[in-house]
Amino acid sequence: MSPMKEFAPFRLDARNQCLWRAGNMEREERIPVTPKAFAVLEHLVERAGRLVTHQELLDAVWPDCVVEPQAVKKRILDVRNALGDRPKNSRFIETVPKRGYRFIAPVSEHTASGPSVSVKAVRGTLVGRNQVLADLHGGLQQATRGERQIVFITGEAGIGKTAVADEVRRQGAATVISLRIATGQCVEGYGGKEPYYPMLDALGRLCAGPQAESIVRILAAQAPTWLVQFPALLKREHREMLQREIQGTTRERMLREICEALEAITAECPLLLVFEDLQWVDHSTMDLVSALARRQVPARLMLVATCRPLDLEPRGHPLKALTQDLLVRRLCREFALAALTEAEVGEYLAGRWSGTSLPQGLSALLHRHSEGNPLFMVAALDHMTKRALISQENGSWQLRVPLAQIDLALPDDPRRMICPG
Repeated sequence: MSPMKEFAPFRLDARNQCLWRAGNMEREERIPVTPKAFAVLEHLVERAGRLVTHQELLDAVWPDCVVEPQAVKKRILDVRNALGDRPKNSRFIETVPKRGYRFIAPVSEHTASGPSVSVKAVRGTLVGRNQVLADLHGGLQQATRGERQIVFITGEAGIGKTAVADEVRRQGAATVISLRIATGQCVEGYGGKEPYYPMLDALGRLCAGPQAESIVRILAAQAPTWLVQFPALLKREHREMLQREIQGTTRERMLREICEALEAITAECPLLLVFEDLQWVDHSTMDLVSALARRQVPARLMLVATCRPLDLEPRGHPLKALTQDLLVRRLCREFALAALTEAEVGEYLAGRWSGTSLPQGLSALLHRHSEGNPLFMVAALDHMTKRALISQENGSWQLRVPLAQIDLALPDDPRRMICPG
């Protein structure tokens, strides 16, 4: 097959075994596809416009192997999920009943060299975070070599912790082949009570993704106490059998099982695991983070956790002692996000309004009153635009109210940040 085939908005990179989808602002996103599903898609795309029978796919993708009759249908389903395609009104794969499949989208050769794997090539619109993102990208590369990474991204509310974590996910998807990505959210109150809540949340997302079959298989073998938490994935007989088997399960058993399961998952593909808002973490998840950091078995795993400053808790936070101990033992890294400088605020404005001149003094005003907090800065700027305090005229932005008459404040609700005096 030619190294590059394009069928909008997708591009198939046969050399690197990657499926790419065009996104906003001419960026591309790598779509996770299992090796067998990729092979099925590749075979169909190479023969676009003609019927490909079930037997032909079996011979091409599973040579010299005996597989179950449903193997082709399962991989076709994986491909459809990756493409967002449906059997009815299909845009890409037409089903020919009792015969096979036909790739029906227009296919063209793609001569570009494809996306670079450098950090610069995939960097987004964040400002003031270049060094942090470079360090995190380096940590992800170490993780792909089997050096497990535990990372905490800390900072006050609105400082951009989630934005940095999102950028790590985006860079990882664009640069690491076969990377699995899952996010778990700690929730104030409820999420602080249910044991292992963010890990269950992340596993649920993995089990709903294109590689669900592999994840379920590993959980069944390595972590039945976790698999039984997802009854929709099990037949009733299997679920009842597991429930009998795991009666009297302890938190310690669940901890051991999930550590071993994650190591088995990362033996197949690297895994980027993101836990959001760890300031609301439950005690069982803290034990899990500790165990993942201290285990000596190689694992292609990177855990990124976002957290508000733990010093702000009135009686201290139990997670603080854990992070300090891990830092002392060099078993984790912490990135404390600082406020943006005035120059970085100006860089954000220049990127947002590329090609237009900016009102003099605007970046200084926003920096002075937002104190470099990105959330307050963006909310203030959006509010100024909506209230026509600033408008675009003849290719440049103009202030409709003198800077001295614009009073910026930092209330709890950012939507009330600006009041013209």
